[in-house]
Amino acid sequence: MKNKVRWMSLLIAALMLVTAVTPVFADTDTDPAGEPAPVEETSSFWNHPIVKLLASFFSGLFEPPVVEEPVEGEGVEPPEEPVEGTEGEEPLPPVVPEEVVAALHEEQKLGFGEMTKLFQIVAEARVACVLEGVDCEVTLEGLVAEYKDGAGMGALFKKYGKPSLLGVGQVRKELNSKEKTNNGKANGKNK
Repeated sequence: MKNKVRWMSLLIAALMLVTAVTPVFADTDTDPAGEPAPVEETSSFWNHPIVKLLASFFSGLFEPPVVEEPVEGEGVEPPEEPVEGTEGEEPLPPVVPEEVVAALHEEQKLGFGEMTKLFQIVAEARVACVLEGVDCEVTLEGLVAEYKDGAGMGALFKKYGKPSLLGVGQVRKELNSKEKTNNGKANGKNK
């Protein structure tokens, strides 16, 4: 009987030793597939309806300015050498409006109403720059920085003028009014 107990205790000790050592050996193996390639995460806000609405309405703000090439013979000679700092530069990747709107919401913690006001200030400043030559220095990045530094919307309105669109609802109405057309066959109130 003592022999059976001794053998059982040796068997249990060996079993415990094997189970304790096995996970250590499993951790030392290398993964033959290697590390998986990092997956670039996209914002969860890209598909948000308000992000899409603002991105489509203000898409002109995110396009790079068009630089017109001078036509030869109009008194402006094209430069013979490349302009300093531009040689060897790669073109900038295209800006995705949804990405900009989502980044402002997630990273800068701006609400959609705040973004609408800032976008509209920039849009109206661009029009004023073309028509009157004023407010040409207004950029979205500059406005966001000024707002984040503590300038309130009222101060921005005083400085740049109150925008005509102040909220997401007005943007939605503006888009809906552009989509609706009258084909001339409606009787209106005279039905």
